[in-house]
Amino acid sequence: MEIINTFNAPIYEFDIIDSTNKYAKNLCKDNPPTGTLIISSEQTHGRGRFGNVWESPKNKGLYYSIIFKKETKNLKYETLTLFISLGITKLLEDYSLSSKIKWPNDILFNGKKICGILSEMCSTNFGDFIIVGIGINLYHEENDFPKELREKATSLKLNTSTLVIKNHFINSLTKYIFEYYNKFLNENFENIIDEYTNKSSLVNKEITLTINREEVCGKVLGFNNSGHLILNTKNKILHINSGEVSLKNTYKKVDT
Repeated sequence: MEIINTFNAPIYEFDIIDSTNKYAKNLCKDNPPTGTLIISSEQTHGRGRFGNVWESPKNKGLYYSIIFKKETKNLKYETLTLFISLGITKLLEDYSLSSKIKWPNDILFNGKKICGILSEMCSTNFGDFIIVGIGINLYHEENDFPKELREKATSLKLNTSTLVIKNHFINSLTKYIFEYYNKFLNENFENIIDEYTNKSSLVNKEITLTINREEVCGKVLGFNNSGHLILNTKNKILHINSGEVSLKNTYKKVDT
């Protein structure tokens, strides 16, 4: 099955690459259109947030980056991550998986991480771009995960009887991202926030949030129109755009 880009933008496919996000950054120097895709069957230096390694074994996962040109001030990495997370949860529903979003960038199924998102800014002579890297565990067996990840990571193969055809999966993912991108541009963003809130694994939960090595504890009230988490602490209500969340019963050690 051919890969089709609903954005009608270029597709760069690789058998192996160091990092799809890194390749995307280099492409930004040539003013790529929104929706440009970089896809690889394997990454040698896949990355998560805070410089963490994203394990990218050959033909086990989807390693996918998409480029957005920042053409409106409301398009930020926080809002992009938010609506792309919703697109991924819609895609997983096609495989009978009811997933939850762990702000800011994890998708969980039954409390285990099935997808991670890494959004990065890139400034060039042509303007600013946002690169969104998506890693989804597709065909992993339990032994394919490093020992330290087996209690907190999972895959589609471990949880669905529906056949996962990779190129079909890619086409559906891009289609859902395209649909949510147009919702973001053309509809009331509060509707997207409401949908995101309903999919969140954190709302009304007590969490510990690490920001610049300092810990803040409180109850998650929801999310604002900038995609920031609203945290009710003992002293005040905070609106937070990034951090590392710890939550009991999510998974033992959390890398967001």
